[in-house]
This record gives sequence, C-alpha cells and structure tokens, in this order.
Amino acid sequence: MPRSTQKTSSSSDRLVIGRLIQRGATAIVVLALLVAILGGYAAARFLQLDADTNNLIADDRPFMAPFRAWIEEFGDLEFIYVVVDPVDASEAEADRVVDLLVDRLREIPELPEVQGWVTADEQWRLGTWSMSESDLEGLVRAGDATGLLASETSNAAILAEGMRRIGRVSDVRALDLDDAARIENAAGGVLLLESIAATRLEDVAELATPSDFALARSLEREYLVNPDGRLRFVEIMPRKDFGTLAAIEGPLAAIRKVLVDVGRTHPEVDIGLTGKPVLQADELATSDADMTRCAAAAFAIIAILFIWMFRGIVRPLLIVIAFACAFGWTYGAATLLVGRLNLLSIVFMLVLVGVGLDYGVHIVSRWLESRRSGTSREKALDEVVRTAGVGNLFGATTSAGVFLLALLTDFGGLRELGLIAGVGLILCMIAMCVVLPSLLYLSDRGRESSDVAVDGATTERHGGDNASRGSGWVLVVGTLATGLLAFAVYEEARFEDNLLELQAEGLESVEWEHRVLEDSSSASWFAASIADSIAQVEEITERARTEPAIGAVRSVLDLIAPPTPARDRLRATFVANAMPVEPRGVRPPATKIDATSLRRASDRVRTLARNARSVDPSGATRLDALASRLRALSEAFRTATSQQGGIVGRRAAVEATRARVRHAIEMLRSGAETPLRDVLPEAVRKRLMAGSGRFLVSLVPAGDVWNPEGMASFVEAVRRVDPDVTGVPITQYESLRDMRRSFITMGLLSLVLVTILVWADFRSIKATLVTMIALLVGLVWTVGIAAMVGVSFNVANFFAIPILLGLGVDSGIHLMHRLRETSGASISGTAKAVVITAITTGIGFGSLIFANHRGLQSLGALMAIGSLCCLASTLVLLPSLARRLRACGDEALSAGESA
Repeated sequence: MPRSTQKTSSSSDRLVIGRLIQRGATAIVVLALLVAILGGYAAARFLQLDADTNNLIADDRPFMAPFRAWIEEFGDLEFIYVVVDPVDASEAEADRVVDLLVDRLREIPELPEVQGWVTADEQWRLGTWSMSESDLEGLVRAGDATGLLASETSNAAILAEGMRRIGRVSDVRALDLDDAARIENAAGGVLLLESIAATRLEDVAELATPSDFALARSLEREYLVNPDGRLRFVEIMPRKDFGTLAAIEGPLAAIRKVLVDVGRTHPEVDIGLTGKPVLQADELATSDADMTRCAAAAFAIIAILFIWMFRGIVRPLLIVIAFACAFGWTYGAATLLVGRLNLLSIVFMLVLVGVGLDYGVHIVSRWLESRRSGTSREKALDEVVRTAGVGNLFGATTSAGVFLLALLTDFGGLRELGLIAGVGLILCMIAMCVVLPSLLYLSDRGRESSDVAVDGATTERHGGDNASRGSGWVLVVGTLATGLLAFAVYEEARFEDNLLELQAEGLESVEWEHRVLEDSSSASWFAASIADSIAQVEEITERARTEPAIGAVRSVLDLIAPPTPARDRLRATFVANAMPVEPRGVRPPATKIDATSLRRASDRVRTLARNARSVDPSGATRLDALASRLRALSEAFRTATSQQGGIVGRRAAVEATRARVRHAIEMLRSGAETPLRDVLPEAVRKRLMAGSGRFLVSLVPAGDVWNPEGMASFVEAVRRVDPDVTGVPITQYESLRDMRRSFITMGLLSLVLVTILVWADFRSIKATLVTMIALLVGLVWTVGIAAMVGVSFNVANFFAIPILLGLGVDSGIHLMHRLRETSGASISGTAKAVVITAITTGIGFGSLIFANHRGLQSLGALMAIGSLCCLASTLVLLPSLARRLRACGDEALSAGESA
C-alpha cells in the first residue's frame, strides 16, 4: 500500500474514533463501568488464588513430573520446625521443654501432626526388624519361654520352670534330649531366670546397675535431634490453605503464641521457628506490610504531583476512573484466560499502576495543551486521538509485547504474569484512549477553551540552532558515560540466587535457619531418591556415601536391618513362640519367690556354667554373671528389713521387672507380625516409606545449599547417585536456572520485538534507530549504576527490566512523535508528560527502597535508578540525536518521511 494511502487510512481511523467518542461518550463510560463491574464480579466469584510456590513452576518442565509424583506418593513433607537449643541448660531440661511444647501444640486444631520423639513402644515394636540376626536367633532359640514371659504366670512359676529347664540340660541322665532340645531348654531356662535376675535394687551393690538382659530395659523417648544430639526439633505439619496468600497465617500465629508462653517460663533455653513454610510465610508477611506502607506513601505523593500538574483534582480523578475500568477488565480477563493468580502473577497490579497510568498522563496532557490553545472540545478530542492516542497504541503494544514474550520462556509463574500483565496493558491503553477521552469530553461540557486556560497557557520552547549546537556535547558526554557504565555491567552485574539474602534482616525464621545450618546440615533440605526395594535403598546409600557434597543419608535402614529370608523366617517363628502360654509340668509348691528358691536357681545355673566352660567359654561367662545376680538377689531377700520394704518390697521390685519384660515381648511380637510401614515410628514414617510400599532415601546436603555454588555441587552429586532424584533442592535449582534463562531470553526477544514495533510505528529506520539507541543507553545506564551501588538482579526484581523497557520505549515513542510532528521546534508539553510518567513510576516503585524485605528494596532501587536513567536518555539523548541528524541536513526524522 502506498505511503499516502496508509496515512489517509490511519487518519480516517482516528477520525472515526474521535467521532464515536463525541456521539456516545456517556454510553462508552457506562458500558466501560458495567464491563469493569462484571469483570470484578467474575474474578471475585471464580478467580482462584494459588499461594503454593510449587505451582509457580510449569508442569511441562521435565523435572516437575517426578516431583509431582513424589508428592502424590509420599505426601507433603514440608514441615514447620520448632528448634530447641539447650544453650547452657542440661539436655534433660531441653527434653522437658520439648515435652511441654508438644503437649501444648497438639491442643491446636490447625496442627494435625506434631512430632517430637519416637516413643518407647515404637522402639520395641521395631525390635525384631532392627536387632541383629544373631540376637533374633537367640530369642527364637529360647522356644516357648518367650510365651511364658508374655503370660500372667507367677514369678515363682517362672523361676521354677527356669530351674527345671536348666536342670534337664545339666542332668547327664537326660538321654531323651537331642541337641536341639538341649539348646532350647538351656536358652529357654536362661531367658526365664534372667527375667528374674534383671531386678534392680539400689540398696544392693551387686544389683544397683542394670543387667545386660535387653528385655528388662526401661526405654526412654528418643527425641528428634540434630547429628551431634544438641538441638531438639519438633516437626509440625499445619493445615495449609493455598487459596489465600497467608496459607498458614492462623496456625503460625498459634504456634508462635505457644513458643512465647513456653519461652517465658523456660528462659534457660532458646526456642526458635524455621522451615520452608515459615520462611515463605514470613517473607510474604514482610512483603505485604512493606507494599502496603510504601504504596500508601507513593499514592499520596503521586496524587499531589497529579494535582499540581493538572491544576486540580478532577482530571487526576478521571484518570483513576478510567484506570479502575481497566483494572476490572484485567481481572475479568485473568479469570477467563488463566483462572488463577499465583504468587508471581499477582504483581500484575504493580505493572499496571507503574505503566498503565502513564497512558492517562499523556492523554490528559495533550487534552489540556489543545484546550489551552483555544481548541474546541471536538477538535481537542481529534488531536488527542491523533497524537497521544497513537503514541499510546504503539507504546502499549510494545510494552505488552515485551510481557507476552514471557509465554516463550520456561518459567511457569513468569508465563502467567506475562500473559495477564500484557493483556492488562492493552486494556489500560484502551481505557485511557477511549474511556478517559470520553470522561474528559463530558467533564468539559459547557466550558469554553478559555475556561480551561485560567492558569495560563503552557509556553512552548523552541529549540533552534542553540539546541542543535549543544547536542554534540550531549552526545560526547553520553557516549563516555555509556562506555564506563557498560564496563561496570560487564564487571559487576550479577544474579542473586541465595533467597535467604533477600529476606528482611533480623527475621527470626531466617536467623534460626542460619543457626541450624551452622550447627549441621538442615533437615528441611533434602533430595529425594525413591527405591522400589530395600536392596535398592542399600545401593543408593552406598553410592551417596562416595559423594563429598552429600552429608547425611536418611532411609529406612537407619531403623531396621536389611531383611533376609532367614530373618523373615525367624521373625515368624518368634511370633508363634511369643504367644502367651502356661508352663508345662507340675506347678511349684511355693506360690511366691523366696531366698531359698533363688539360691537353688543360682546353684543350678552355676553347675551349668561349669559344664559349659570347656565348650562355650563366652556362654559360661554369661551364666556365671546370671548365677551371681541370682545369688545377690537371694541374699537381698534373706536380709531384707522393714526399712527396705521387707520381702514384700523385694517381690514388688521383681514384679516390676517382670512387667517390663512382659510388655517388651508383647511389643516385639506386635511389631514382628505387623507390616513394615505400620511398624515405623509415626514421627518418621512418611519420610521413610509410602503407602505404596516404596522407600524414600533422603540425601541431605553437606554444605549450605542456600548458596548457589553449594546448591549446584549438591544437585550434580545427587544426580550422579540417582538420575531420577527429585525434591525441593532440585525444583529450586532448576527453577532458578529457568528464571535466569527466561530473563535473558525475554530480554533479547524484547529488544527484537520492540525494534520491529517501533519501526512499524515510524516507518523510518533512522527514527527507529534513534529511539532504540536512547532506550538501550538508558538500560545500560540503569544496569551499570545498579551494579556500581551493589544492586543485583534477583527473583524479586527481575521483572523491572520489562517494565523499564515499556517505560523507556513508551516515552521515546511519544517524544519522537512530537519531534516529527513539530520538526523539533517545540516538545515541552510532551516532555512534561514524559517527566511526570517517569517520576510517578520512580516514586511508585522507588518507595520500596524503604522496605524491610531486601528483595523489594532492590526492586525499588532498580526502578528508581531505571526511571531516572530512561528519563535522562529520552529527554536528553533522543532529542540530541534527532537534532544532530537534522542539523546535518537529514530530513528522515520529519513526519511522513521514510529512510
């Protein structure tokens, strides 16, 4: 199509829009408001809020399929951790604090899982799975003696049965016993007598220490501790509502109240809170408070600025009304196109405020400029659509295109942000180019142009030859500054991967995370390797121990011995043997233990020891020790006094020991006949074995994986161990890599797209080149100055570049249009609008410099620096380049000319 035809067609389109607004301004405003209300209603009703950080990563990423499958199979393993540090207190005192904490926390309904220890019963139930095969074989060798101990048979009967069995083995005339029977009788008899001899009496030196008889041990709780045993942990799984931003706000507040109460009564220990859910919740709470405080301050300053610029509150209010329409439309579009907002895409509101309002500033500025020059409402409307409207169209298309390029990146959260923000910017442009002019047209009804100009017409300044002569020096200085700052970009610019470094300083959960990391590798960070069998668990564990970057390796093998067919048979036999039975043979005449029966039992065991000394020296030693304890117990009975409780007190001590033995055998039998997963202690079950029967091997980093180098070496190590490994370290490592790649991809594609769209607007290579040079120089200045003052790119501020691209190109397009329109003679009206848009964006985001969250601080700093740099390059460099070319006799920058 010939250029003249295109120009005529374009002008005709603008005229149609202007006439449409003139004829139906009221209808346009009413329709816009109705659609905005409908969009807001649809969003309130159907738009979901997804605060799950895992959903920021697109499901089509290869590393997410194993991660989702792992979560589905093993459940949520992202616990809250209460950490108890004894400091100078005793470990017993720290244990008491853990007891109190767990009791109090279990009273909170929002905490379905609170674990602080492995109980004694859980330890016993693991017995036949964890003890050595030889120990299990020893229990089985005792035959039904375990069943006797599990029964309610009296202690006197147990003692008599033990002596009977020992006597049969010692009797050389017992020719009817084969070797197997002799072994069963000996082992059974010894087991029975050990259950009596294990009685502990504090007042008898020989019986004051515990015996070696394992079944009589009094097991204590095993607390969840770090590798050196100092720090205690309480694991908490709260109810998580990812349909709100504060997914664990209620449970977290309740937990912290308990910690304050317990800490007040136990100041001798330190109590803290950490874990991924807490870190995320604290980060969100800090960010939310910062955003609210800074936004309120920025809004007040920008409102004052708008009132000053537009000499009243009416026109700023009209911008806000048009913007509110765009806001409602965008929420409706987000509901239709995506259906949810995640923790990243929710910041589209910042994008619209930071960029979308600028379109309104340009519209109102041109409107006032036209009206103050004496133009009628109708002609002013045509002028606004023809000038600022076209600039907004191409500026918004370019800015939206930059965000929509996020759809080509790998990071899911960025894709959704890009789609919603891109569509939102287009809708903002439509609102500012259609709804806002309609509002302006209606608000000026009945007012003559002179009424608008009561504050005096804006004086346009003419550049002339002096500006052309000065532009050379501007270009020289600008080139030198760009070169120096480009060097700073090369030397200093970096991407901060350590997410802890972005948190607010002094945050309790961050300090405790560091404290745990300094003491040992953090239990909250681990890579997950899934095994189909325990044999595979052994293989993974073996390979992992050869990798220096991997610290602890946690698996079911920490609690049980590797199963074998022989062990399985022994366990089944033990279950049968341990069923409660009554003793065979004649019941003893005595119904209660006394000194005489104990002495006779001691003598009988001593005889057996003498016979065994030449055959089994170690067994004989064990028998001698048993005989000695029985003899000491006999003496204790004989010499018992009333102060010691007499014979009754001694018998009570024997009965207490026997009760412990009975309970231990009951628990051992219960565990032996129970499937492995149900035997595992509740505090660690989910982290070791899934309901499907598969096993989890947790590979804990040896170093600090918050550090990017530590994270990289750890991920490489675990992938050498298991190529299919998954877990939070893998998803975080890969998602950060996706972010960096997306950042670079989006930046490069944005430059290409912006260049094409700018050319499509101007149809002049030289005009496009001038605009793009100013834009690129502004970005180089931004990154260079940011690098020099120590501001790095990170996950909190990386989307500042697309916003700055939009701001820079939008300002450049408006200014270049004005330069071409007036042949460089007068640009002050547009320049003023450009200054205001840059200042409002800088204030809006720059207020975040005063945030506590260091990531938001960096966003505020980057946006403040970027706004000023883009403003400087647009207002100083772009006109200087244009004037220099025009001074050289190049007319390509004039309206209607093509390079």
